[in-house]
Amino acid sequence: SWSLFQVLSVSQNQLRSLPWTLSNLLNLRKLNLSNNQFSQLPTCVYSLRSLVFLDLGWNLLENLAENIQNLTELRILILEGNHLNSLPKALCNLSSLELLNVDFNDIKDVPQEFHQLTGLRRLACHPLDSGLHILHNPLMKPTKEVLEGGLNALYSYLRTPA
Repeated sequence: SWSLFQVLSVSQNQLRSLPWTLSNLLNLRKLNLSNNQFSQLPTCVYSLRSLVFLDLGWNLLENLAENIQNLTELRILILEGNHLNSLPKALCNLSSLELLNVDFNDIKDVPQEFHQLTGLRRLACHPLDSGLHILHNPLMKPTKEVLEGGLNALYSYLRTPA
């Protein structure tokens, strides 16, 4: 039965949307939507509350809806190679997140609430590292010097009132 699917990969298919019926895959744990043409995350994905892995790398995403916080089990979120210019504060509610890859986007600053993502143990440089991947973005806040200090320096910076 379809409802028992745990892994689904539709990578490299030039997809722009997904059928709403995908939301019936309540046991889905891993979803690979990378290398498609999504300009926004399909609404049906927000109801897949068992997801622990979501790859949206190399699409056309410009933003993420606040509904991203519905995916409370998410441990790995890959958003590299999109057109994101900011990260929603709701992302900071994903307390299970261990890897967040936002490399190669247009992100200019990081939400102050980002320090709440305690599952991210460090700033990651290697593609297989867990932690926060945030290289190759035109960051204005925090500065490159803060990032060079690692995740603790970033969190200290974010906790300091502006």
